[in-house]
Amino acid sequence: MLLVLLNYWPNTWNSKKPDKRIRHARLKAMTILVVMILAPAADADGIDLHWLWDDRCNECHGHAGQFSRQFLSVTNGQLQGRHHVRDLRRFMQNHYLIDSEVDAVYNMLLAQANTPARFKLECSSCHDNAARFVRQSLELRDGLLYSRQSNQPARLFLNHHRALEPDEVEFYIKLLTRVAHEVYRP
Repeated sequence: MLLVLLNYWPNTWNSKKPDKRIRHARLKAMTILVVMILAPAADADGIDLHWLWDDRCNECHGHAGQFSRQFLSVTNGQLQGRHHVRDLRRFMQNHYLIDSEVDAVYNMLLAQANTPARFKLECSSCHDNAARFVRQSLELRDGLLYSRQSNQPARLFLNHHRALEPDEVEFYIKLLTRVAHEVYRP
């Protein structure tokens, strides 16, 4: 991993004021280092994508779901930005994300762009946002969501929560399972 960092850290020790390209390379190297140090090391190997977004992107772009629905579009199954229509992945690769996380963040934004903001509208008054709710209240076991509090499948609870209809339960199970896979990445 040290070699990866050195690859991003340009040899600029003699320059008094580094140019924008050098500052960007230094920032990318420091981002990699911070992510490696702070990434949860429990049973997941991947970085929590929602934490990564909040750490790297939230300050300028706000919440990932709102950003994806407001500023991105989906055309023929591909995510497009307003300014980066042809190759959003390449832009993301050069915009404060480490190379190994570009596809994962792209897929997270694509899923959010395709998902209505129902959790925010219907659940956030009690449960804040979906990622925080998943981290605090749910866990994945063999691909299924379980409540940390009751130790039972989340579907059983949702079947009796706020008089949700079966299609609403299915929507939330699908949404929360996706978010859990983004938070607890294998």
